[in-house]
Amino acid sequence: MPAKYNTEGRERLVKFLLNNTDRQLTAEEITAALNSEQSAASKSSVYRRLSRMCEEGSVRKFRAEGQNSFVYQYVGAGDCGHHFHLKCVQCGGLVHLDCHLSDELLEHIRSEHHFKIDSGRSILYGLCARCTAN
Repeated sequence: MPAKYNTEGRERLVKFLLNNTDRQLTAEEITAALNSEQSAASKSSVYRRLSRMCEEGSVRKFRAEGQNSFVYQYVGAGDCGHHFHLKCVQCGGLVHLDCHLSDELLEHIRSEHHFKIDSGRSILYGLCARCTAN
């Protein structure tokens, strides 16, 4: 893995992502938001930084709903590769399902159905509590 440099551009990107942990954004949206601040960010440098952050595990990359593009979301230093995710089809929110029952489900599927699920890439779609209440 390449060395992690704390450049001004990376710090701006991390700060922006930290302030938007509840959202999934395209690289274009991130670039536009960063460019609305004090100094410009090129789309290629944003893609490069996002790619490194995905490799490090602090950012997750998901296919955008109904589109042929990707969205990115900051997930922090947690181990996001070992639990399911719940994605709201209305607002796009993502919930990390770090629950002992999901571990039991994974074990059941492995032992009874002889299938090993990649839980870090598994997303269950539905409506979040906020959207259900509306």
